[in-house]
Amino acid sequence: MSADDHLHAVERVYGPEAWNVYDALDKSLDPRGPDMLLDLAARRLAADARLLDVGCRDASHLIELVRRTGASGTGLDPLDRFVERSRAAVAEAGLDERIQIVRGTIQKIPFPDASYDLVWCRDVITIVEALPSAMVEVARVLRPGGHVVVFTVFATEKLDAQDVALRAQNLTAVSESLVESNVEAAFASAGLTIEVKDVVGTEWREHAEERTQPASRALLRLARLRRDRERFVAAAGEEIVGHVESNLHWEVWQFLGKLLPTVYVLRKEDGAS
Repeated sequence: MSADDHLHAVERVYGPEAWNVYDALDKSLDPRGPDMLLDLAARRLAADARLLDVGCRDASHLIELVRRTGASGTGLDPLDRFVERSRAAVAEAGLDERIQIVRGTIQKIPFPDASYDLVWCRDVITIVEALPSAMVEVARVLRPGGHVVVFTVFATEKLDAQDVALRAQNLTAVSESLVESNVEAAFASAGLTIEVKDVVGTEWREHAEERTQPASRALLRLARLRRDRERFVAAAGEEIVGHVESNLHWEVWQFLGKLLPTVYVLRKEDGAS
């Protein structure tokens, strides 16, 4: 490139030709937020329905769905900390008579066959080992004609070798459960058909960032961790610090298309056992 051509390029990128694009990018594209998942579930719940939240954490989604629809619900979580937190949240919401919280895992759900009309499964698939057998359990407790509402993320080809090595530091993410074809095969092998598939992409992340800037916070935390890593390792150990470092990339990878957020509504066919 000649000196004149380079100067012309500099004039273009510092002039209105480029800056008009930046100005346009400052305007929201009105992204959908995570409430769309609640809407998908609520439309499939009647007042006499029974709802199971696998991996309920603080029971916030379960509480919201019960309030919206009048259904009764059960929260299932393998961690005592989340069981206690969920029970406290249910009590505070005044919903003890309509919601129970139980300790258990998705691999061995402690309820009879066909107990539930809908299973809520948000941010769980990625940490499930032996996913096909877990989905068989989900289908087992679902009545024929019932639904599973799923939110999960998939690894894409944009994850390079360095990203994959960093992802491997994560102590909970299961590589096989980040592969779209594996997950959809697990649905099918459990007798669950895909009624809705919505590739959310960056929308939820845009929605959150426009309001509370969680990705900016993750990047700030990551910068602090890397600048003072030795102190954090001395306090928590290399394994935990490595996990935190990996986890802080999660939201950013979604913005960059390296992880692909996807929503499913699955149906157990009426004739399925």
